[in-house]
Parts: sequence; C-alpha cells; structure tokens
Amino acid sequence: MSKNNLDIDLLPYPLPPWKHRFRTLSIFCEVDETELKKRIPAPLNLQSNIVQITVMHFNSSTPTRPYYDSAVIAQVSYNGEIGGHWVHAFTSTDQVCAGTREIWGFRMKLASMELHIDNNRIWGFTDRLGKRVIEIDMAVTGKEFEPLKTFPRLFVKALPDSEKPSAVNRQIVQLPAETEVTETIWGTGTVAFEKSSDDPTYKLSPKRIIGASLISGNQVLPWGIVLK
Repeated sequence: MSKNNLDIDLLPYPLPPWKHRFRTLSIFCEVDETELKKRIPAPLNLQSNIVQITVMHFNSSTPTRPYYDSAVIAQVSYNGEIGGHWVHAFTSTDQVCAGTREIWGFRMKLASMELHIDNNRIWGFTDRLGKRVIEIDMAVTGKEFEPLKTFPRLFVKALPDSEKPSAVNRQIVQLPAETEVTETIWGTGTVAFEKSSDDPTYKLSPKRIIGASLISGNQVLPWGIVLK
C-alpha cells in the first residue's frame, strides 16, 4: 500500500500516464445554447454554442485493452483557462469508465461503439440500451476549417458523499493531454441521434454543420492539474 493509503495493486485501472495511438472522428456543429448550458456544471462557463461530437478509437498500451470513447464536447472556461468539457460521454470498457472518473473526473457511461474508415466515407456510432445515441457520417472533401479549441480538458470532479446528497473532494481538474497529430483528413458530415430517455443527446440536434475531421496520432494522458 502506498504512503497515501491508496492500494494501487487493487485498483481496477492503471494510474497515469495512459498512452495510446488514437483515431478521432469529429463533427463540429452549432446546437441550442439553452440546452447546452444546462449540461455545464458550475463553476465552468460555456464559451460557445458550437460542440464537437466524436467517436474515438484508442489502440492503447496503457490501459492494456484497446477501447472506444464517444462524446459531445463543449468549449468552457474557468478563471481564464479555456478547454473542452465532456457533456455526454461514453466508453467501451469498465476499466476506462472507472479510471477516467476517479482520476480526472470524466462522467462516462458504458456503451458499444464502432468506427469505420473507407476511401471517401468515414462513419461511426454509439449504441446504448438499444438506442443509437450518436451516429456521425463524414464525407471526405479536403476542405480545411478552424476547429473548436477543446484542449486541455476541464472537468468538475465531484464524488458523491456516502451519507448525504452532496459532493466530497470537489475539484476543478485540467487534463493537459500530450498529443502528437500524425494525420488529419478534412470533410463535411451529418449527425443523427435516436431519442432515448436514458441518454438525452438528441436534445442537442445540430442547427448547422461547421465541418468534419478524422485525426490520427499519439497521445499521453498525464496526471491532471487541480485548479481549485
């Protein structure tokens, strides 16, 4: 057992740094600002009504099992720091679900995801509890655009108190992922959400598509930085 009483050998996930090769398919689009604001926890502040909707695949060395993530990511700020907050988030393994929540403050749900890459079409989807809660489809055009800034990540890490409906160890966490992009493919795309009472992503239906991209590269997720 370590000096801070954290029994590392019994944790159901590895400690940082996490390392992986990744592919991220993203659609950038405008959504209803009122609906988006409801999903931003205080004291974070929403900066834009543009979001990044993603399906990601991680061929990881740490954790040892490859996995998928999928998310709706909003641009937020805290005390002048700007980053990306995951307002809806899904992952494919229990290891990642527990680890990202307990280390950095992600709020992930288990789901099934796929990402497919063809010459002129790239598509992915997220299925949960019998519903296709996210489906994105990209047509390759080569037309570049300025994507929304969503790094570093910003989270409110608030673990529930065991005795009452409040939070303990409430922290504002910045995750400065170390990312090396090796390839970017540009395009346009579409987004579809199946209505689900368990996962209300459908309430963020796009008003306007900005563009789409597929980014590949290498990434390291280090320890977070506690801002408060």
